[in-house]
Amino acid sequence: MKKLILLFVAAGAGFSAMAQVRGGDNFFAQKYTVDLDFPVGVLLQSPTSSFPLNYTNVAYSNVDKVKMNAGISYGYDVEVGYFLGLQGKFGIGAGYQSMMQTSTVELGNFRVDYQSQDQKGHVFRQILSSVNPIKETLTINNSNIPVVLKYKKRFTTKIGLFIDAGILYNIQETNKWKSDATFNYEAAYKFTGNKSGAPTLYDNALNPGDADWLITAAMYGRTVTQGFMSVNGVFDSLRKSGYNVALGVKPTSPSGTINYTTGSIGFTFRPAISVRLKPRLHLKIGAFVNYQTFKNNTTGGYVLVDNMGTKYSSLLNTVSSTTATTMGLNLGLRYFFGIPKDKQFDGKYDE
Repeated sequence: MKKLILLFVAAGAGFSAMAQVRGGDNFFAQKYTVDLDFPVGVLLQSPTSSFPLNYTNVAYSNVDKVKMNAGISYGYDVEVGYFLGLQGKFGIGAGYQSMMQTSTVELGNFRVDYQSQDQKGHVFRQILSSVNPIKETLTINNSNIPVVLKYKKRFTTKIGLFIDAGILYNIQETNKWKSDATFNYEAAYKFTGNKSGAPTLYDNALNPGDADWLITAAMYGRTVTQGFMSVNGVFDSLRKSGYNVALGVKPTSPSGTINYTTGSIGFTFRPAISVRLKPRLHLKIGAFVNYQTFKNNTTGGYVLVDNMGTKYSSLLNTVSSTTATTMGLNLGLRYFFGIPKDKQFDGKYDE
C-alpha cells in the first residue's frame, strides 16, 4: 500500500510538471505563427529627377531641383510563419503589407523665358514664372508582399525576442497629388521699328533689351498711376486685347494620380521584444525599417504648365526613380498555433 501511495504521488507530480509546461511558455516553441503588426513612422524619399525645358527657343531659365520632404507613414502587416527544427528558433514567413503615407514634393524657383506668339500673330518673349515655390501634397498607397526570415528566442517564460528580416515585393505604389501652383504670364516685345505695333522679333538675349516693351508686374508696378488702374487691371485689359499675359493664374488641373512601376524589390527589418499575454498570444514591441526603390515612367515632351495654365503636369513626372526609407515603431501580436509534440518522449513538448 505504501508503495502504491508513493506511485500515485510520483504520477501526480509528473502530471503537475507536464501541466506546468503546458500552461507556461511552451507554446513559444510551436512551429506555426500568425503575425499582425501596426508600423508607424516617418517616410524619407530621395528622388532622381531631370527637369526638361521643352519650350520653344528658351532664352533664360531659373529652375531649382525637385525635392521631397519627410512625411508620415502608417499601416498594417499580416504574415503567416513556419519555424524549423526541434527548437524552432529560425523560420520563414510571408504575407501582405499595406502602408498609407503622406509627403510633399517641392520646386523652389521656376522661371522660363521662351518664344511664343500672341493672338494677333506677333512673336514675343513669354516670361513664365511661379508666384511662390511650388508644393504638391502627396497621398501614397504602398502595398507589398513581404517574404522574411524569422528568428525567436525567449529569455524568461514571459519575455523573448522576435526578429523578422527579408524582402518586400511591391505590388502597388499609387501617388495622389495636389498642387498649390500659381503662375505669372509676363511678356517682352521687341519691335523692328520705333513704335508699338510695328513687326516684332523674338528677343533671345539673356535679359530683355532696354528698348523692349516689358509687360511685367515690376514694370507696371512702377508706372501705373495711383487711382488710375491696378496692375492686375492693366494685365486683364491687355489679355482681353489679345496679349498672352496674366497674373496669379491657377492651373485648371491641379490634382491627379501617378502610379510608379510595380515589381520593385525592397528590404525590411523588424526587431521586437515579445511579452507573453496568454500561452499562445504574445505582444510585440519594437521598431522597423523598410528600404525601397521605385521607378517611374517619365512624361515625354514634359512641360510643367502650358498656355495660361490650362494643363498642369505634376512634378512627379520629372522623377525617374525614388529611394524611399520608412522607419519607426512597430506594435503587433503573434499567435502560435498547432498541436504540441513530444518526439523526444521526455514528457515535455519539443522546444
